[in-house]
Amino acid sequence: MSEANGVMMQFFHWYSPADGSLWNQVARNANDLAEAGITALWLPPAYKGTGGSNDVGYGVYDLFDLGEFDQKGSIRTKYGTKDEYINAIQVAQSAGLHIYADVVFNHKLGADEKEEFTATPYDPHSRYSPIGEPQTIQAWTHFTFPGRQGQYSELEWHWWHFTAADYNAFDDNFEAVYLFEGKTFDDEVDLEKGSFDYLMGCDLDMSNPDVQQELKYWGKWYVETTQVDGFRFDAVKHVKAGFFPQWLNHVRHHAGRRLFAVGEYWSGNIEALHHFIEVTGGDVMLFDGVHLS
Repeated sequence: MSEANGVMMQFFHWYSPADGSLWNQVARNANDLAEAGITALWLPPAYKGTGGSNDVGYGVYDLFDLGEFDQKGSIRTKYGTKDEYINAIQVAQSAGLHIYADVVFNHKLGADEKEEFTATPYDPHSRYSPIGEPQTIQAWTHFTFPGRQGQYSELEWHWWHFTAADYNAFDDNFEAVYLFEGKTFDDEVDLEKGSFDYLMGCDLDMSNPDVQQELKYWGKWYVETTQVDGFRFDAVKHVKAGFFPQWLNHVRHHAGRRLFAVGEYWSGNIEALHHFIEVTGGDVMLFDGVHLS
């Protein structure tokens, strides 16, 4: 699909059945969709979420598990297995369709172990308003991926790879966003709540070198593994905007092709969208999810 002329179809919805059938549906319907004038399919997150075979995909657990490993109670994802996903992409592309992968960089959920460290509680509605002193908290921040056992990537995620979380096992009834020791909320994000860096789960620290390197490595691996034609970025207003062109340039370089990119910026403030486009040099197209209900 050219960036100026084409029809992208969202080939899923939140209530798609959790029966592992979606990837096979893509393959079965590819020719009919192409004949109807569809030029590209936006497919849901293909990696394992914290809800296993029931997870829509936005509760990201393991980016490297495309329905291949026994993790979170299942091998397949909500939509099928890794082999079915790759087959669906190949069949769709043979029919003349481009495939765009849904990429969620903002957060991770479903950690395998808890860790203890120092953090400061902040008002969930005002990210520059602390509501307590720095304190030792216990949070689910250690991702070991026991089912994958280091295949594709040996990195284990720890609390220092994240900026914040909204859960403290020592005081699980206290409502707060806990900013981790040595971290700050990004200022290159949407300004709602002062800084809308934190959305949910364990918020990735896009300034951490390990995080940057791992996500770029994953992008290269993902394109080599799946041969997708581009990306739909989830929740871009919560992620440091400058990371997206860096990541895209890296992945495009290794892929040797352009790779389409569009982001979801959920806001009624059109100027916020214009600012994102300016910061990213127009490299990521946008749609405003507010008006897609």
